[in-house]
Amino acid sequence: MKKSLFILFGLLSFALKGQDTIPQKMSELDSMMMYHYAISPDDPVVVAMDSMILFYKRMGNKFEGFDFEQNDNSSLAPTFTNEEIKTKLYILDDNTPMGLSYNRVSLEYIRMYEKRRKSMSIFLARKETYFPIFEEMLLKYKLPMELKYLPIVESALKPHAESWAGAAGLWQFMYNTGKIYGLEADSYVDLRRDTYKATEAACKHLSHLFEIYNNWELALAAYNAGGGNVNKAIRKSGGKKNYWEILPYLPKETQGYVPAFIAMNYMMNYAVDYQIYPMKPLAKYDEMDTVWVNSRVDLEVVSRFLNTPTEYLRYLNPSYYQNIIPNRAESMCLYLPSDKVGVFLTNQASIYTLSEVLKINYSIPDYVAQKGSGKKIKYRVKSGDYLGKIADKFDCKVSDIKRWNNLKSNNLKIGQLLVIYSDKSKKEPVATSPRPTSPPALEPGQSYLLYTIKDGDTLWDIASAHEGVTVDDLMNHNPGLNSGNLKLGKKIKIVQNG
Repeated sequence: MKKSLFILFGLLSFALKGQDTIPQKMSELDSMMMYHYAISPDDPVVVAMDSMILFYKRMGNKFEGFDFEQNDNSSLAPTFTNEEIKTKLYILDDNTPMGLSYNRVSLEYIRMYEKRRKSMSIFLARKETYFPIFEEMLLKYKLPMELKYLPIVESALKPHAESWAGAAGLWQFMYNTGKIYGLEADSYVDLRRDTYKATEAACKHLSHLFEIYNNWELALAAYNAGGGNVNKAIRKSGGKKNYWEILPYLPKETQGYVPAFIAMNYMMNYAVDYQIYPMKPLAKYDEMDTVWVNSRVDLEVVSRFLNTPTEYLRYLNPSYYQNIIPNRAESMCLYLPSDKVGVFLTNQASIYTLSEVLKINYSIPDYVAQKGSGKKIKYRVKSGDYLGKIADKFDCKVSDIKRWNNLKSNNLKIGQLLVIYSDKSKKEPVATSPRPTSPPALEPGQSYLLYTIKDGDTLWDIASAHEGVTVDDLMNHNPGLNSGNLKLGKKIKIVQNG
């Protein structure tokens, strides 16, 4: 009630006097901020958002009818003054037990989010997939509903997100912390990536941290940096237990963590005021269903029977990062589009059988698979090799090579021995046409887009990210180009239609 009276008084006075009269609570924190804070390009929140945009665009390009550029309404973007933002944020703060403070740092993040309209559109779309799960768990553990925005700051709601330090999943659990809450990880399954189990673990962990600090800002800081770093910052500050006062003593990454969370609450609640609307969701919560499997299941086999891209099944099932659901004593959960559950159940026995065949032969029978058959080849990694280059050489997929060799990352060592299954005849020179020495003429309506090679790019990655473009197109329009000579910073031509 007290906060509400303050808001009413503040808005009335502002209308009458035309000056800032928001209560002192909202401005006193500014006096605590005795140093300048600026968001750097390598800020974890910024990096996560950029990664999500690339992921969403790549996934979207694979599905018919998906338009990544929809709702691009940057020309409609309204602007709000600092005082208007202060008022809006105070209204949110009045309706939560968490501290959604307005100050120079939280304002810095709000201004940054304002410019990233595409990211906000994606997050609004991702709500359709994950927020019903978050809200259900937060209610179960009687936690503030505003915490549903925390995974946006943690992982940008990217299901396969993994930090440089090894934290994984939507809630970014480290391995040891995850184990405490039953999020086991092994060669096939990483429960830190399971949406339901990780969300419940996060609720338990946040409840525990709040019991320790009795302050949500400190609890969030401890969630990000660990209780040891928060306790150290408290000691260095002379025993102060206000997040904004211990801010200079926290790790750099954590200094922006709570302000980013505050700013995300603001933007997600006031997106419509900024004329920001949801992009098309890749999946909706009410369009997904689960089945329980009690035998080995290969997602590539499921993909063929359900006529659903393997990458989409991986997206729905991020816990199984080898594309395999292993045979365990307990049943394992498989997430599917709800309209495909009947097809799976009808063909369940065949899927189990063929998954076992694939385990032994490393190839799907021709009537199920389009690729993968061939004889066993042992290949030793040479200087300059990387997975994309080797996959091109043997006409297979990077995911196949990783699965065949139980690789958990894309890193290779010189001299490492790989097992590959391939029909080498597909790569014989007599079976291919010579590449043109000059690019073919553009057809009417076509134009070139110049693309700059980035670290880790392969021709397949570049072609997949551009609708209607194939690897052959790239090589034909860039004579002499191949996956072995993709140099960082090099510019190549990509044909655009229309």
